[in-house]
Amino acid sequence: MVGLPEPFGDFQLEIYLQGLSGVVPTLPMVFEELERRAQSALPSSVWSYVAGGAGDEATQRANVAAFQTWGLIPRMLVGAVERDLSVELWGRRWPAPVFLAPIGVIGLCAQSGHGDLETARAAARADVPMVASTLTVDPLEDVAAELGETPGFFQLYTPKDRELAESLVARAERAGFAGIVVTLDTWVTGWRPRDLATSNFPQLRGHCLANYFTDQNIHQHGYSNDLAPASV
Repeated sequence: MVGLPEPFGDFQLEIYLQGLSGVVPTLPMVFEELERRAQSALPSSVWSYVAGGAGDEATQRANVAAFQTWGLIPRMLVGAVERDLSVELWGRRWPAPVFLAPIGVIGLCAQSGHGDLETARAAARADVPMVASTLTVDPLEDVAAELGETPGFFQLYTPKDRELAESLVARAERAGFAGIVVTLDTWVTGWRPRDLATSNFPQLRGHCLANYFTDQNIHQHGYSNDLAPASV
């Protein structure tokens, strides 16, 4: 697999050099355009779930606004030939100061129908750690395998069934994930107007539940509301 150029900023130089031969980028260079293309390509039910939020989505807008207050301040007169983006965190060095956040149901967003695997491959190519969602099309073991040497994390929506929770953590450890990211903000399903308008909730249709259906506890005890997140 061909990796991204090092340092990553040289990627734009490749684009300019290819332009000398009349080759222009096939992917958008602006996030808003990428978002528009995704909306036109995805089924409306999938798009509403991934892009939508609870209530009037004020929290989403506030998060974006808060993030925009942060900026990068370069250090001058230190040389830019050798660039090191790695950071020290949790007792180990990471290749870059960014991770790929967990996005539930991303497995449905790829043409292959295996978006979690596609994302893991992209993470491995860029050497950027991925946080794999609990809600995946493919089992967490398969996602971890696609990461190769790139570190990954497993996001855990803590289920009410403690044996199931313990099993998911143990599986993530055996699969090679570097840590667990526990999500505690889903006591009940939020009021999601976009999804409610289409009467669509992917998990109720059996989508992106591979980590549950492949777990030994489900086979022993059967599917029940124990899969629901605990009210922590």
